[in-house]
Amino acid sequence: MDHAASRIPNHWLIALVILVSLTSQGCVGFASHVLYWIQGGHKIPAEYPGLAGQRVAIVSVANASSVGSHSMSRLVERAVAVILNQKVKRIEIVPQDEIADWIDQNDWDQMDYREIGRGVSADKVLAIDLDSVRLHEGMTLYKGRADLIVTVYDMNDEGTVVFRKTMPDFTFPRNSARHATEMSEARFREMFVMILSQQIAKHFYEYRIEEDFAHDAVGLAY
Repeated sequence: MDHAASRIPNHWLIALVILVSLTSQGCVGFASHVLYWIQGGHKIPAEYPGLAGQRVAIVSVANASSVGSHSMSRLVERAVAVILNQKVKRIEIVPQDEIADWIDQNDWDQMDYREIGRGVSADKVLAIDLDSVRLHEGMTLYKGRADLIVTVYDMNDEGTVVFRKTMPDFTFPRNSARHATEMSEARFREMFVMILSQQIAKHFYEYRIEEDFAHDAVGLAY
């Protein structure tokens, strides 16, 4: 084995293969971007870094027609909270129990996320609107889909919308499906929530570009 090659990070090797291929085809412009990635420019900055150092309430609501709407919302809230706690500096996530207690006591109508922000003294509210959530494709295949909108409200500026991202037709696995004989529905739901939550959370922290190419690879690994 070539020991020198074995010490090269995997994302460098991938980039080198792409670079050689594209350069041979005359795609010099794109190849230069790949070279920039190899040289250290391979991190994607946060689209919205404003959650750092903030007290953040995460609230997810799913359309009533979506599969397991209530439980799916809670799972996404918890998963996004875990990721942001790990990735965003000095963030303080409002405990989900505190949000649930406020909702129970105030008969919230699921319309104005700012009400929750004021109620739990949050600096920011991260609202996740889930729609058309489904886990099946046909009778025997699992393929998760959802339409979603991610919005951040700044409660220190009268609830102004400071970030909004529409994510139509999020799909996992993107280019395949899993047969029902391969795993339980509960296991597939866990995978779908994990990938969906990662895609939501990474708008708020810097991440490595190769994570964008691991989308279907995770599904194939189980």
